[in-house]
Amino acid sequence: MAIDGSIGSLAGDLKNGSGSEATLRMAYRGTGGELFFIVIKNVFLTLITLGIYTPWARTAKRNFLWRQLEIGGQRLEYTGTGKELFIGYLKVLGAYILLFGIPAVLRRPAPRISGIWQFFSTLALFVVIPFAIYWSRRYLLGRTRWRGIRFGLAGQAKDFAKLFLKTTLLTLVTFGFYGPVANNRMYAFIMSNTRYGSAPFTYDGPNGEAFKISIKGFFLTLLTAGIYFPWYIAAMQRFRLSHTHMGGATGRTEITGGMLLKILLVSLFGNALTLGLAFPWTTTYALRTVLERTSFVGPVDFAQITQQAASGDAAGDMLAGALGVELGV
Repeated sequence: MAIDGSIGSLAGDLKNGSGSEATLRMAYRGTGGELFFIVIKNVFLTLITLGIYTPWARTAKRNFLWRQLEIGGQRLEYTGTGKELFIGYLKVLGAYILLFGIPAVLRRPAPRISGIWQFFSTLALFVVIPFAIYWSRRYLLGRTRWRGIRFGLAGQAKDFAKLFLKTTLLTLVTFGFYGPVANNRMYAFIMSNTRYGSAPFTYDGPNGEAFKISIKGFFLTLLTAGIYFPWYIAAMQRFRLSHTHMGGATGRTEITGGMLLKILLVSLFGNALTLGLAFPWTTTYALRTVLERTSFVGPVDFAQITQQAASGDAAGDMLAGALGVELGV
C-alpha cells in the first residue's frame, strides 16, 4: 500500500509546465524469477524449521516487494523485522491458548463452563477482527518509508472497531444493501487517518456514488453470470482513487475491466496449469499492469513534510494473518 522516490529521479516524473500537471507515476520493477527464488527459499526454510521461519519469510517477501515498488522513480523501503513478527506471533499464540486451550481442557471435567468460555471466546474473536485490521495496517504503514519518510496510521483502533461493528450490523439488517455504504465509510476512515510523515491523506468519495457503482456492479454481475465483475472492480478502483488526495495531488488509475479480466485469466490458468509454480510470474504481471496505470496528479510540497515516529505492534499484523484479514503481503 506504499511506494517510493527521490529528488533526482523525481524530476523526470514530475511534469510542470503550461497545460501539464505534476505527476507521481507508480511502477513495479521486480521480475518473476527474482520473486520465485524468494518464494522457494521461504518455503524450504519454513518447512525445515517446522514453521518457525514464517515471520522471517513474511519479512523477506515484503522486503523484496517493497524494493520493487516505485513512486516518482524512487523505491519503497520496508523496515520491519522477522524478530518483531516472531514476538508478535508468540503474543497471538498466547491469546489463542487462553481463548481456546482452556475450554478444551475443561471440556470433560466442566463441560458447562467450557461451553460458556467457548461462546465468549468466539464472540471475542469476532469483536477483535476490526482491531486486527487496523493494527495490521498501522504496523505495515509504520514500517514503510519513501524518500526517507515513514507512512503511518493515526486515529484509534477502537473508533474503527465501533464503525466496523455498527456498519456490519446495518448491512445484516438491510440484507446487504447497506454493504456498499459500509465499505465506503470504513475505507474513508482508514484513508483519512493515513499519513505520509506529517502530511495527511484525505478521502471524499460520496456514499451515494459508491452505492450506485456497487448496485450496478452487483446486478450486472448477476445478469452476465459473473463476467461483469472485473469491470465493477475497475470502476470502484477508479472511484476510490479519484477521491483520494495527498497534499495537492489526487489519485488516478487508468485500469479497465478488460485489463482486470486478463489478469484474472492469466493468474487462473497460469497457476492451474503449472500447479502454482507460475505464481511469481502471474503476480509480477498483475502488479506491473495495475501500477503502471496508477499515479497521483498534482503538486506536493515535499519540503514541508516532516518525519514521524514509527508506530504499530507486530502482534496486530500476525493476528490479522491468523484471522485472514491481512492485506495479503
